[in-house]
Amino acid sequence: MIEVVYVSNGKEQKQYIHRLLERKAVQVLSWDRKITDRILSYSPEVAIFDVESLSYEELLEKMTIIKEMQPDIKIIFLVPTILEKEMYTMIDSQVDSILEKYQMKENELRQVINHLQHDYFYLPISVHKSLLERVQELKKTNFDIFYQKLTDNGIEISIKEAHVAYRVKEGLRNLNIASELGITEGTVKIHVSNLYRKLHIKGRRNMIEFLNNLKSDSFINKENKEFNVIS
Repeated sequence: MIEVVYVSNGKEQKQYIHRLLERKAVQVLSWDRKITDRILSYSPEVAIFDVESLSYEELLEKMTIIKEMQPDIKIIFLVPTILEKEMYTMIDSQVDSILEKYQMKENELRQVINHLQHDYFYLPISVHKSLLERVQELKKTNFDIFYQKLTDNGIEISIKEAHVAYRVKEGLRNLNIASELGITEGTVKIHVSNLYRKLHIKGRRNMIEFLNNLKSDSFINKENKEFNVIS
């Protein structure tokens, strides 16, 4: 049976959490100055924090200590609603799953706990779109920085070749690059061949090392980029 601790400052939480996690061993703890030691004394596999009733900054501090002392513990945050800014902070803090307390479906918490044993990370479907959009934005920003490095180093390649070079740098195979860019694998091979010639490099490993070691003194300003794009 999975050992679970549930931490909250709210009243009547024992009945609430036992209803959600019937048939699981749950220790219900009230937040206090010694909460870290009390949680660790149980050596639980899962710790659930009701964020709505706790001090957020202090919670993150305590969670970091708990993770350091017991690295295998899985931590779940129950939040009233997920704000985008807080979501990224929570993810950065090494939390293992985030659930919207008042939007949970029946058995959802139990299912999430079971999934955590297989190292899955769970987010509510309501935030997936926002997170995916953020990932795409970061990918574009990273490519822009990479292209600026090419420009600063006097490397003149086409924008299509730059997109291929960026993915070669990331270690993708030709077939994966073709899938990401919506082109054929044969076209990718042509671009890679052109890159070898223009960069005066032989071998994919040497190209990856070269592209990853490019330096740049430029400051990328999102509102004012000037790239020498050759079509």
